[in-house]
Amino acid sequence: MDFDLTQNLTVSATTTAMSANTPDRTLSHARTLAYPRYVWYFLAAFIGLVAVTHFAVAFFSWVRSNSKPTTRGPRSFLRVPAAVLNIVRNAAFRTTISFGGAYILNLTELFMGCAYIALLFAAAFMNTTTLEDVYLSPQYYANRAALIAATQLPLLVALGTKNNILTLLTGISFDKLNILHRIAGRSLCVLLWVHAAGHIIESGPAGNMENLKETWFRCGILAISALTLLCLFSIQPLRSRTYELFLISHFFMALLFLGAAYYHATKASLGYYIWPSLLVWGVDRFLRFIRIFFVNGGFLTLFNTKSSSALGAKVEVISPEFLRVTVRRPDYFRWSPGQMAYLSIPSVSAMPWEAHPFTIASIDGCIPPSKEISSRDDSASDKEKDESVESEVVAVDNSPSGYSKRLVFLLRVHDGFTKRLLHAAHSPAAIDHTLNAYIDGPYCSPPSVRGFGTVLLFGGGSGISFIFPLLLDVIKGANTGTNPTCQKVVFVWAIRHSEQMNAISDDLLRALEGASDSLLLDVCIHVTGSQNSDGDAENSQGSTVSFSQTAKLFDSPHVRVLSGRPDVNAIIKSEISEAAGSMSVNVCGTAGLAENIRSALRTSSTASDVVSGGPSISLHVEAFGM
Repeated sequence: MDFDLTQNLTVSATTTAMSANTPDRTLSHARTLAYPRYVWYFLAAFIGLVAVTHFAVAFFSWVRSNSKPTTRGPRSFLRVPAAVLNIVRNAAFRTTISFGGAYILNLTELFMGCAYIALLFAAAFMNTTTLEDVYLSPQYYANRAALIAATQLPLLVALGTKNNILTLLTGISFDKLNILHRIAGRSLCVLLWVHAAGHIIESGPAGNMENLKETWFRCGILAISALTLLCLFSIQPLRSRTYELFLISHFFMALLFLGAAYYHATKASLGYYIWPSLLVWGVDRFLRFIRIFFVNGGFLTLFNTKSSSALGAKVEVISPEFLRVTVRRPDYFRWSPGQMAYLSIPSVSAMPWEAHPFTIASIDGCIPPSKEISSRDDSASDKEKDESVESEVVAVDNSPSGYSKRLVFLLRVHDGFTKRLLHAAHSPAAIDHTLNAYIDGPYCSPPSVRGFGTVLLFGGGSGISFIFPLLLDVIKGANTGTNPTCQKVVFVWAIRHSEQMNAISDDLLRALEGASDSLLLDVCIHVTGSQNSDGDAENSQGSTVSFSQTAKLFDSPHVRVLSGRPDVNAIIKSEISEAAGSMSVNVCGTAGLAENIRSALRTSSTASDVVSGGPSISLHVEAFGM
């Protein structure tokens, strides 16, 4: 191979001597250093392509957000690109494959994962024939597999961190990248076992027993053992059942693996392949610390301008399975609709560093209040207004800045943190006072629903946390004239019990009564479980339900409350037949709900309809959990 090795053969004297023994050693050593670089060249080119695509899409979305609404018309060849894009979306992003129910990947995620695995193992095993025609020689692939794994460690760590440059470049949220993080971690684990197996074959039992006396060799065993245990603990059934134990083990096993791998690699003066991953991890932790420190007012505590850096959190029990946590918005906290934040309540957390991610169910800015609320605020005294603004938890801020003074989290009660929070909500301390809380965020890259003629929002249970702020943002854009394109919003929420509506009834009523007349709103709430004594519900699909607790909300002409599960196929088919221009479909709920919507889009959104002026549809699925 014709390339200059003078800058790459910076290894220890021992390794250099070994490479000079035979022509095979020299050739295998050269390939061991070169092939990992080729892998990174390919990955860098691919990441660059995705980044360019991301910024191009963002630019055209911005242009579209300022365009006028479109209408259906005759078939046009100018819409052929949109029709082709629709075909690609249906095939690549709306066709999924389930692996035992534990993992559901669309074809794009599956292709990227398989392509990454193929790239790594092709680079590890290609050209491993010796000059004597011995195939798959360990002296060719053993060290090469390890070095390829080492060079991928910074990428592996970056894919698993909250603050990473990949999200900035590609627009893909860290929770979406987490799928590739798992694939990469398990692939690198296999590569390291290939490295170990190759040396066992090459050195034999006697040679390995001799090496066992060396510290660097024992560190290699420790590193591969730690990574193997880390991968085993990351299996979905174990991770979901003991998530908090998974977090602890993941943290310490990862540090143990990286530290042992670094010491092992320094034997061949190759530690510089390991420490960048520690740097990536450290930068992420440092940024999170700085964010937490400033967002929660820690700098004020240092200068004695504030007695406590903790925020006040009010916990309300909506139902035995549903909680609403309201936190005063930190002064330096800004977020986009659909983003999430890590919430920590020390008095409830099992460990000091315990924090859990929840989607923010409010928006950074106020929906103009209804006439009734405005008149009530106008008649209030200045003292009452000041006390309201200065309180720890404020419902709406009517100050000129226009920023909402609260963060709202809607939580589904499970075991662990949310179960303890439910018990704490019934304690006298939580009833009479707010609980100290800390916020870390915001995170994720949610889609913008502005610039679309029609917006469909589907949520199930606590999925309301994601779709509700998107609804508020569309209404706000219509009220302020910053989103003239949107003509209609369809909001579908499926809940098990009627009392869950109390979680958003006040905010939803305020938003609907203050909504612009230019925006057509269709809010449909489906109650799928049995009803309580406060209301009655017919068992037939689609029948209207009424409840005395939220009767005021149901007086709105925009709201329908039905019993039974929503027929998402019929809803999507009906809206596509009437819509034009562009359509945004967003869903947050169970895997079954997301799959039903994907199936409905594949059958209802056809290339022929797009050419005829039908909507070009964008789909975003916000999955439950990680």
